[in-house]
Amino acid sequence: MSAAVMACMLAAAAFHHLPPRVLPSIQAVEGGRVGMVSMNRNTTADLGLMQVNTIWVYPLARATRLPTSTVFTRLRDDACFNIYAAAAIMRVYLHEARGNVMTAIGYYHSHTPTLSADYQQKVIDAAMNLYAHPSPVTKASPAPPAPR
Repeated sequence: MSAAVMACMLAAAAFHHLPPRVLPSIQAVEGGRVGMVSMNRNTTADLGLMQVNTIWVYPLARATRLPTSTVFTRLRDDACFNIYAAAAIMRVYLHEARGNVMTAIGYYHSHTPTLSADYQQKVIDAAMNLYAHPSPVTKASPAPPAPR
């Protein structure tokens, strides 16, 4: 994940009062990327990096006062817009779940209990993979000597 994407995720999480590891963990499960459109069996589609479902296009258009076509395009093609939308959706679900982060994470995928529970476990597994084995820190090169 690029530094710019991670910075956007951290900023979106902070803005929407989400735990900072939630969005990267969800993205790891969703496996989305900029420009991606995944068709669903129910005639909706999932868009972009966080695979935001098209059922959210109209509510996001209302909230942002942007045309629905613009919201669709930005969800698909603008990583940071997509991330902020996913964070806003998580905030809605966190409110619906009365503050239960795991329930909200499950709702991001489905309100069907078995599908929600399966998704929660996938996100937990992704978080463990992302954060249990941090990449090694490389030592910075020493600063060059000051000119004399």
